[in-house]
Amino acid sequence: MNRLIKLLSSCDLSDVTSLRVLYKNDNVYSYNGVTIVCSETHKSKPEYVKFTVQFPVEMLSLENRNRSLDASTADYCLRAFVSLIEKIDLEQEHKTGKEKFSGKIFIHEPNQKVIVRNSCFFKDDMLNITMVIRFPVHMMEKRNVVAGKLSVKIVRKELGKAIRDFVDFFDNDTCVLFNTVYRRQMEIRSLLQERKLVCFIANNSVLPRGKGEKPLGDAVPFISPTEDEIEITLSDGFVVKGMGIAEGVTVITGGGYSGKSTLLDSILSGIYNHVPGDGREYCITEERSCKIIAEDGRSVSSLDITPFIRDIPHSNTKAFSSYHASGSTSQAANIIEAVSFGCKALLIDEDRTATNFMIRDSRMKQIIQDDPIVPFTDRVRHLYNKSSVSTILIIGGTSEYLDLADNVYMMKNYTLHNYNRELMPFKQNTFEFYEREDEHEVRWKVERWVRTDSLSSFKRDAESNRIFEYMYVDNNTIHLGKETVDVSRLDTIISQQQIATIAFILRYLATRTKEPKFNLYRSVQEVFALLSEQGLDAIYSNSFDIPHDLELPALHDVMFSFSRMRLPVYVLV
Repeated sequence: MNRLIKLLSSCDLSDVTSLRVLYKNDNVYSYNGVTIVCSETHKSKPEYVKFTVQFPVEMLSLENRNRSLDASTADYCLRAFVSLIEKIDLEQEHKTGKEKFSGKIFIHEPNQKVIVRNSCFFKDDMLNITMVIRFPVHMMEKRNVVAGKLSVKIVRKELGKAIRDFVDFFDNDTCVLFNTVYRRQMEIRSLLQERKLVCFIANNSVLPRGKGEKPLGDAVPFISPTEDEIEITLSDGFVVKGMGIAEGVTVITGGGYSGKSTLLDSILSGIYNHVPGDGREYCITEERSCKIIAEDGRSVSSLDITPFIRDIPHSNTKAFSSYHASGSTSQAANIIEAVSFGCKALLIDEDRTATNFMIRDSRMKQIIQDDPIVPFTDRVRHLYNKSSVSTILIIGGTSEYLDLADNVYMMKNYTLHNYNRELMPFKQNTFEFYEREDEHEVRWKVERWVRTDSLSSFKRDAESNRIFEYMYVDNNTIHLGKETVDVSRLDTIISQQQIATIAFILRYLATRTKEPKFNLYRSVQEVFALLSEQGLDAIYSNSFDIPHDLELPALHDVMFSFSRMRLPVYVLV
């Protein structure tokens, strides 16, 4: 540590590149048994030093941990360390007259979900197992002049104290409780398929969100309808009661502002595990669930949408392509892709759908005989019967789906009621009424093969004519080579760190695939297997101005993002 302090204090220079001395071969420093490694965050920003702090597991009494809970333990450790860093206010402390030195510790603050991250993880190098926490530190500077002595203060006083307090006050009992909740969540998740459930929502869950995605204080707690209440007894004897939403077609209706959309958003959020105290700890949803919307303007490339869209003038719906798909064609594409990418439940809110795609009542069917659009009413049962894909619909403006549902629920004053019995006298049609006779068997699952030569992470500079690799991530957008991908409407992407991970996966597919074509689904699965084995760093590169903080996204979100690229040319098989 003294060597690190000495190197930092020598950086009172006008050239910030003097900090590069920290990154030489001997960039490993020791502090009270804790190992600190200094490295670059980006070649053009030497003043942003990436600190990798490695705590021996024995120091935190984690040597006998359950390794299947490593993701949860790492998540807890990161949150504990963040709480110490948050107390440091560097800019306030170092005001100097009208100007002040800038400097900050940029540690990643996790959201309410417990997911795999590369900002905190366990490292096993055969001889030692360590808990690794990583974060960049912007060294103190003013007018591009690094203040070495003030930077020393960051490391020796502020960061040093945080490291000491993290070790001295590490709450192992709270960590055990944190892991217990996570283990129970995973056990409930494993029971969903066995019990043929799409989702389980525990009684007294707090579903509405307040500021910062925290539970809303005065919210009405969720209570299961009596007819749908189930009891789950876990392996540790823990018993939880709540609502089980069965596979099939489920309709949730009710008046405006009754809580329908909040319930659907909570169900969608349940594909991730949540921290204790979130209110949705035991709102557990099939991981392969996604939200389906009408996405006007999205690009679609060589996709068979004939299950929903038949004849379009000047278009081949068996290989439909458009840079600006309409509401109905985009929603059709989203469903076909979701099924092809392995999704087992579609979550749909009618407020975000194309009306002409969702419904056509009996009178309109008599008037319009040859409509090219096959409405979702005529496919929702077929989708479940033939492909085992369930659907949960939020409906407030049409009664068509009431006849199609296995279960109908009424939301009133934020309370859910089973409406099956009350609905029976009003049912007008059987399932068979909506069945459509097809000339050919409907093909739901489509293999997506990509021509490798159509995908590139390189672009040409207009002024210098130089070809270079380009990747950048801003708010809800990925820039890769000449391609721009808008992921703003993918509701299961929950952080900028997940978007960055998706960008690196897209780059990996663009640069590592040697075959002339590759199967998108299988290739993405192979990347996820690589990440499971080697961690998120397996795809990261600091050659781009993208923070190293990555979070593991849902597998289907990677493929949805890929499908929104314009350049890849798909090969039909």
